[in-house]
Amino acid sequence: MRLPSPYDRMLAPVYVPTLLMSLSQEALLILLPLYVLELGASPGIAALVVGLRGVGVLLFDVPAGMLVARFGDKPVLIGGLVSILFGMFALALAPGVWAVAPAALLLGAGYAAWMLGRQSYITQTCAPGEVGRAIAVMAGLQRVGAFAGPAAGGLIASALSYPAAFLGGAISVLIAGACVLVFTQHVEPARSTGGSLLAGTGRVLRAHGSTFATAGTAALALQLMRATRQLLVPLAGQSIGLDVASIGILYSMSAAVDMSLFYPVGVLVDRRGRKWSAVPCMVLFAAGLALLPFATDFAELLGAVLLLGLANGLGTGIVMILGSDFASASGRRGEFLGLWRLIGDAGMSGAPLLAGALLEVSGMVLASTVAAGIGLAGALVMVFLVGETLPAGDRQRLR
Repeated sequence: MRLPSPYDRMLAPVYVPTLLMSLSQEALLILLPLYVLELGASPGIAALVVGLRGVGVLLFDVPAGMLVARFGDKPVLIGGLVSILFGMFALALAPGVWAVAPAALLLGAGYAAWMLGRQSYITQTCAPGEVGRAIAVMAGLQRVGAFAGPAAGGLIASALSYPAAFLGGAISVLIAGACVLVFTQHVEPARSTGGSLLAGTGRVLRAHGSTFATAGTAALALQLMRATRQLLVPLAGQSIGLDVASIGILYSMSAAVDMSLFYPVGVLVDRRGRKWSAVPCMVLFAAGLALLPFATDFAELLGAVLLLGLANGLGTGIVMILGSDFASASGRRGEFLGLWRLIGDAGMSGAPLLAGALLEVSGMVLASTVAAGIGLAGALVMVFLVGETLPAGDRQRLR
């Protein structure tokens, strides 16, 4: 049975590699700090090593966009996967903690190239009225990987060893790379109107500064709420006396709600428009975060966590979808996406620092309230200052 468009065109070059990479990279996020501890490092060093991977992502977001503009999507995708492959081998063969740190940076840089190249490829090969569905399914597969990857990685590491788990991840990367190499079309990038890549990025920043200041602010707020949720939910569970197993059940139930929404959300944003996803998602996120510190038992916390799962599901892929829309309109897809991804990744990376500082100062209520307030401010920006990015003609063709 043939899949409908755009899923048929995205299956081999995007969806299969996405699932494989999500399984391996989500497992890595759990295994990496535990591996560093096993090598004899302190918890602080373990956290630093994990942070270095995030630093690698942030440092390479903009350069990855420049490389896409110069060489096209496929070479950047392959380069990113090769970097991740070397990083996984470096972890498996690391003789000590000193060798893990550069591997973490390499993994982060490769992941930035992989994520940006994949988004750019969808933006280039899908019509505007297909982008929402194509990206939403891709984001849904990332959620499946986030659900299953840590468990699979943990089982392999427990039964065999950490290096064996990293080598298993390397095999996933190799298969993903084969899919990209064989099935991804290579389209020559549009030649820019002169100047260096850095100058081109500067021109994009100047020409679209208002977009980054408005839509970028909303995207930053949403990513910040997403990352804050990951920190505050277990702390909220611990504060009311739940054990680790109960908190795990909360996460699983929330993830089930989240994962169930990626297909209908993709259809919604291509039929009605991007704001139909972005605004309800941000409002519900703010409500869920605001409720977290007031939960007094498992049932009340479950309600707040399910609301957060619903919010995250309603926003499946929306930051990437908006970025793709704006990048297409900018005329400099690679450079725009590099800057756009930097904004979103900064929100994901900075949220734990902000929430941690607020927790130290005043506790859960202030941390969750500030995160919710930022989210509501982002929703207002999205409603009043960001125009709908899906052309009306594309919406009409889907009705």
